[in-house]
Amino acid sequence: MLIDTTLLLNSPEIIQGLLNGSMQRYGSVIRWSAGTEKAGQIVRHLAETPGLTNQLTNIPFSPVLGGTNIIGHGLTYHKLMGIEKTLSSVMGLTQIAAGASVLNLGVSIAGFAYMGYKLHQIQNSLSNLQQFVEKEFAIVKERLDIISGQLAYLYLLVEDNRQKQQNLAKAISHIQQAMIIKEIASLNAELNDRKLFPSESPRECLKVANRVRLFLSNQALQISPALDAELMLNTDIAIQGWAVATATEANLLLEIGQHQEARELLSVEVAKFQQIAQTWGNQLINDENSYLSTTYRFTHSRFQDHITPQRVERITQISPKDYTLSSEDIRRKKTNIDVEFQMSYSNQWDEIWTHRQIAIAEYLDTLSELLARLDSLQSFAVLCESENVKSSKDILPNENTPPGLYLLPYEEKSK
Repeated sequence: MLIDTTLLLNSPEIIQGLLNGSMQRYGSVIRWSAGTEKAGQIVRHLAETPGLTNQLTNIPFSPVLGGTNIIGHGLTYHKLMGIEKTLSSVMGLTQIAAGASVLNLGVSIAGFAYMGYKLHQIQNSLSNLQQFVEKEFAIVKERLDIISGQLAYLYLLVEDNRQKQQNLAKAISHIQQAMIIKEIASLNAELNDRKLFPSESPRECLKVANRVRLFLSNQALQISPALDAELMLNTDIAIQGWAVATATEANLLLEIGQHQEARELLSVEVAKFQQIAQTWGNQLINDENSYLSTTYRFTHSRFQDHITPQRVERITQISPKDYTLSSEDIRRKKTNIDVEFQMSYSNQWDEIWTHRQIAIAEYLDTLSELLARLDSLQSFAVLCESENVKSSKDILPNENTPPGLYLLPYEEKSK
């Protein structure tokens, strides 16, 4: 490494900033929080050691109705990351949508192998989902508290209707035969090849990543948002594949020193990704009851065991009408929500309705977190360019670095 790195746990200033709220994690960076003098500016980039990245590959997902486990496996993730529980909470790591796991939390030279494995998990999730919805769902419903995976939220959208389950099963069959999954498979093959032959020229992998990115982004942008399991399935797979293809292409460019090209690529893709995230956010957060037509409905006590405050905060970032609210506006909305739930007939907000809201939160959290990680990768490209390094590998922890989550010593001059 050409510049020194610092283990996160060895940086008291960063830890104190996260604990007192003056700093926050956004994707793969720590930045100054809203309300501070430098709001939005990057303080440090997060980087994973190859050993840590490889260990995180096999961390299980949280149950779809879970909300307190750390990305799926109690304290295991804390131990691997070297982060205490309190710090993990303030970093917003206590509940992250499974779909967002296709991208690394921190930049890593082992990222290609990691993303390839996660793409393979998408295909496994499709097969598992199809097996469940083709069975009598009464049996599956008893196991909703343990069902997990990148597409697990879809169970909650079809649990009350056998016809919806059958339609979803057909949609899965179609998508497995369609170009969308074939493109993901081809990208996965290139990532596996990159893992086996890391010193080979990246030209072929770059070409495949470019082709897959263009195809999947086009697929995702063509679908009109709606609370419909089949549409959400198609969009979700396209979006996750699009994110991996974009990150793959950008990281390959950074590896070979094409920092400006990587930055320009990410500038275009992040803008498109933000557009689709906000479009889906507006559609799924909208409710016929105007008092509930806000992200802050997820803060009500009925969701406290399933939706963390950190998840709500991430979703507000792709909801323009919520993101710009003042503290007083937020307080007023929460009060109106409490009153609405108390005054309305209880059967309006039954278990089925609640489960759909949990599914919506999971889906939107995937979009928000993936957007943040791509956006912060764009900032990493700026870092590589400003440091004038020959390769991004020069400033990342290598195989000899003790496992952990590290901080790259850089402060962004302007946003």
